[in-house]
Amino acid sequence: MPRYALVAEPDRQRAAGLLALAQQEGLEGVVARDGAEAQELVRQRGAPTLLVMDLALPRVDGFALLAWLRGRPDSSGTAVMVVTAFDELRVRAWQLKDALGIHALLSRRAGPEAMRDGVRRALAGQLAGNGQLDFNADEEKRRLARIDELKLVEPGVPDSELQGLVAEVAQAFGVPVALLTLVLGDRQWFKAHVGLPTALARDRGTPRDWAFCHHVVQGREALVVPDATRHPVFRDNPLVRDGIVGSYAGAPLITSTGDVLGSLCVIDTRPLMLGPEDLAALRELASRVAESLEHGKVPPGRPRASVPGSRAAAEPVLNEAASLALVREAVSALEVPVLVVAPGRKPFAANTALAELLGLPEDRLATMAFDSLCQYIASLTADPGGTLRQLDLAAEGSRGLHLTLSLERPRPREVRWVARPFVVPGGIAQLLSLVDLGIGADLKGRREQLLRQDALTGLDTRRVGEERLAKEIGRCRREGLPMSLLLVDLVELGAVNRTRGFDAGDAALRELARRSEGLCPPPGFAVRWTGDRFLLALPGADAVGAEAVRQQLLDAPGQPACVAIAVTVQGEEDPHGTLARAHAALARAKAER
Repeated sequence: MPRYALVAEPDRQRAAGLLALAQQEGLEGVVARDGAEAQELVRQRGAPTLLVMDLALPRVDGFALLAWLRGRPDSSGTAVMVVTAFDELRVRAWQLKDALGIHALLSRRAGPEAMRDGVRRALAGQLAGNGQLDFNADEEKRRLARIDELKLVEPGVPDSELQGLVAEVAQAFGVPVALLTLVLGDRQWFKAHVGLPTALARDRGTPRDWAFCHHVVQGREALVVPDATRHPVFRDNPLVRDGIVGSYAGAPLITSTGDVLGSLCVIDTRPLMLGPEDLAALRELASRVAESLEHGKVPPGRPRASVPGSRAAAEPVLNEAASLALVREAVSALEVPVLVVAPGRKPFAANTALAELLGLPEDRLATMAFDSLCQYIASLTADPGGTLRQLDLAAEGSRGLHLTLSLERPRPREVRWVARPFVVPGGIAQLLSLVDLGIGADLKGRREQLLRQDALTGLDTRRVGEERLAKEIGRCRREGLPMSLLLVDLVELGAVNRTRGFDAGDAALRELARRSEGLCPPPGFAVRWTGDRFLLALPGADAVGAEAVRQQLLDAPGQPACVAIAVTVQGEEDPHGTLARAHAALARAKAER
């Protein structure tokens, strides 16, 4: 295992302090500002010797990150130290410490010596910290007295300007719900709100123990819950069960006296993919709103406007990432294949249509460098070198770049490449679209046809495979024949991509597809089931025959390592039941490997 420490912490200053503690123990250190970035670092470098992390991480929360890490075979020696401001998250982590492999569990309020001791004890495999609440009754009394003193809880309809503010916050962050809340003794009260169901809007509040904002007040920090439906603390919350809250991000309203009034928050019914920069923008806006409320002034409606008493020169509250997030929802709904490229030629958001056109998983598109994307697209043409020299983004200030490409794989077609620049606070972003010129008006019908063949390997897609599998199982039953199938996982694909490049990984997938097709002649067939997984259907083959095919597949020289299992349809078993058994058997085989 590589000797390094991974610090997963959104706040740069805190991350630097935690990194210094790890370095004092002789470990090289790297920082990830969100859970998804931490996962990518582990994929690249292997599991760390020490993981120091918060539980409230953007994009992938800390609980999900730990569960994912402990699912890796190389993580058994990883020591984990959790440092978080949120009491109830820490209590739940304490309950799950054995399952998640947590060695130290500390409050953000712990001092430097306690932090240093936590790192050392975690590395030694000893338990440090506890799962007890840090509730401070005197602090809570002062906080509630400050709310009363400012007379912020008023009957009647919400202030129209505050309503305008939260409406624009919801629009800016691309979510249906935004709230300005005050957390009182036994309930949270909505001082302003947009997008709430009728009953909540009428009541203007919920019990405090339902309130996500209660955790923001208690922790005095911004809280993000990327997917509340899977979160061990929040998944049983009534608001989550009723489908009102699927994800949440909130920042505290902290006064000049240090009292936390409530929070400014955004809510979606779906997973929320806000990054650290988006949280920073939300914190900045919450700070300005708190200042305005404290001085009895209503903040301006637009998130970018300056607040009375703030710095004279207005600064944009929404940064590059938050601005680009405005187009993410629209892009995901488009039928035309589209990619948003952030300033610095960084792919930001791709839609399903583009992934399907290129035969690439959406998660790979999101992490692929722009130059690598150009190389991949050029490889689909008859003249990769000449095509690559053409592919680029539009010049700044131009009206766009327009190219026509002739793709050879998986079938001949012409595609229109259009790149159009647009301005965001961080610079010039671009909207790149790839349109199949042969689709024309019958877009949906032709897209359906494209979805039936995998662009990279030329095999049928999973959609087609499920249809054909059901038909072949039915035919074999009618004719009294056995029916078997193989599931094959190219387990070393990630390592090949990291060490030899994605071109080598694509070549390995194509070679496995070629061999798979050769082992299942008609009426058998092969399917690219997922990114690194293939299904081979073997009508007429019993368990012995299927095992022989499995051995032939695995014995071929020069192929990156695969794990394969064979199952035979049992009696009147439903095809979905057969597939479920196959996937379970493959998971066991991978774990044993």
